[in-house]
Amino acid sequence: MAKRIILARNIIMMGVLVTLAVAVISQIIVQSYTSMTILIMVSIYSVAISMLAIVTSNLLLRETVDIYEAVNEEAENLFLYGGLGIIHYDESRNIEWSSDIFKSIGAFVNGKKIIEWQPKLAKLFENQDETTVIDIRGHKFEVYNDHSKRILYLKDITDFFTLENDFFDQQICIIYASIDNYEDVFNSLDERNATMLQSRLREMIVDWADANDIALKQYKEDTYFGFFNERIYNKMISDKFKIIDDVNALADDYDAVLSLSMGIGRQATAVRELDDMAINAINLARSRGGAQVAVKTKDEEVRYFGGNLAVGESSSRIKARVIAQALKGLVKQASNIYIMGHVISDFDSFGSSLAFYKICRTFAKNVHIIIDANSLEEKVLPVYKELIEDPYYSDVFISPSTALELNRNGTLLINVDNHKPSLAISKDVLRAVKNRVVIDHHRRSEEFVNAPVLTYLEPAASSTVELTVELMMYFKEEITITEREATIMYTGLLIDTSFFNNRVTSRTFEIAATLKEMQADIKGAYDLLQDDYLTVKTKINIKSNSYLYKENILIAFADDNQIVTRTILAQVGNDMMQISDIDAVFVVGLDDDNEVAVSARSTSNINVQLICENMGGGGHFTMAAAQFATNDIEKVLERLEVAIDNYLDERNLEK
Repeated sequence: MAKRIILARNIIMMGVLVTLAVAVISQIIVQSYTSMTILIMVSIYSVAISMLAIVTSNLLLRETVDIYEAVNEEAENLFLYGGLGIIHYDESRNIEWSSDIFKSIGAFVNGKKIIEWQPKLAKLFENQDETTVIDIRGHKFEVYNDHSKRILYLKDITDFFTLENDFFDQQICIIYASIDNYEDVFNSLDERNATMLQSRLREMIVDWADANDIALKQYKEDTYFGFFNERIYNKMISDKFKIIDDVNALADDYDAVLSLSMGIGRQATAVRELDDMAINAINLARSRGGAQVAVKTKDEEVRYFGGNLAVGESSSRIKARVIAQALKGLVKQASNIYIMGHVISDFDSFGSSLAFYKICRTFAKNVHIIIDANSLEEKVLPVYKELIEDPYYSDVFISPSTALELNRNGTLLINVDNHKPSLAISKDVLRAVKNRVVIDHHRRSEEFVNAPVLTYLEPAASSTVELTVELMMYFKEEITITEREATIMYTGLLIDTSFFNNRVTSRTFEIAATLKEMQADIKGAYDLLQDDYLTVKTKINIKSNSYLYKENILIAFADDNQIVTRTILAQVGNDMMQISDIDAVFVVGLDDDNEVAVSARSTSNINVQLICENMGGGGHFTMAAAQFATNDIEKVLERLEVAIDNYLDERNLEK
């Protein structure tokens, strides 16, 4: 800058001298009054301009010091101190020259190809004004590319990264830890074993908290509350929350159905918000069957860890009795009642809907079952058509549009076999009715019916039919179930237990016996599930396309041009689970909606729910599904294999 000021001043002075010289020569040659006048005026002008240029330049020079004049040969030291680097490259993107900052950190880059040296820099040659961050021998540099001059400008931001990481590492997280099935277990143990288990359990949890620098306090017999930071959270992630497995092992020593669930809230600025997130997370973990960790991070989807144990059966009937009494109160207060299952309604959804219809009719209520005849599972459809031909059921079933027309204040909506709004037969009805009840046996997902007045979510149950019949037992009023209705309900029990092969507990057999007492036709139930010749042929074809994956997992798929129902996919999965040494089966096919569907079945060794959730689906520990808006089976198979690999890698379950 100083050089430019001096140069400008010299140019002005030179111009003044030239002008003055021309005036003097003119006077010598002409020697007239006019030329003399011009000479005098030019002289005065020249003096004024010269003085102005000198004064102005001196003032500017006092305020301006050129960086090169100030630092001269120390310029490179200035770049080093400021963490600045420069790289010049040729047309082939080879590094021709680099500043000394790279030598100072032991990086010798001259002669290297830029993209081979730092692949992340490739995008700087594609987008003009973009920057990126690279790592050079442990130093973080922000890089900008000047395309026109073929120069990379680098700024060392290592200190900023360190400060940022320290800031995030110190962010507070809140945790709730709950011992699942605590009351039932300790009530069933003798005094000596109960005392020993309680002591060892508390010691194990406290030692785990101390080892991880968690400030943890017990505020109820079965619940703990604590604080820790992000650094400790990342440590627990790498440790895969081993405390969950340790508690499971301890429970096995005492032959107790006991586990640990945890809910964590993180990355919120307000402590109150963190607390709400942690409470929601622990509720999610417990409602999904326990023995797992749910982590709610602000603006992110919930993450789950653990969940490697199938849900244990609870011996307590207190909850069912309390739910039955609460439901009775809601039914008696309602002026109008709707019962609604899920899309592609199966026998469990349909059968439990009929059961709740009979419960509500016991109290002489105006009650209807919302049904979509176009969204019934193929074996349910003929049963539905048979019912609507019976005068008794002439006004039982209504369409979603009719339900919206009849909706009024005081209407109660009972959602059965489903808690996800996206799977409801009618989302409009779900939004329109303010008083909502949820009765379901699926593990809870993050998506849930908004603000239900009553929720009965029991993942330990085999089916919603099982929950419904159990609730009936706690009504004092006599609920009349016909033989046909009992048979349909029994069919739902068969389907959801894979003919009593999966998710079966003592309660399941008690419910089956109760339905038999209600005159359920067992042979008739099996007849409802029989396949015709073409269906059998389709199943054989899918099975023939199966292949072994990871030694203990089978994947089967239908042909690309073959349309199959999700029911067939599920039935193929059930059949193939009978093969020895197989822990999971995934069946893939193109369904009637021109989507690729995946049906999953497993033993208690693999949690197919977590695998399907990773693909956007969900379900149970041993029974789950997912759907994809595509008709490319090959791509879905590739995605399925990735999801399986991720699950096995996270849980070290590969054999």
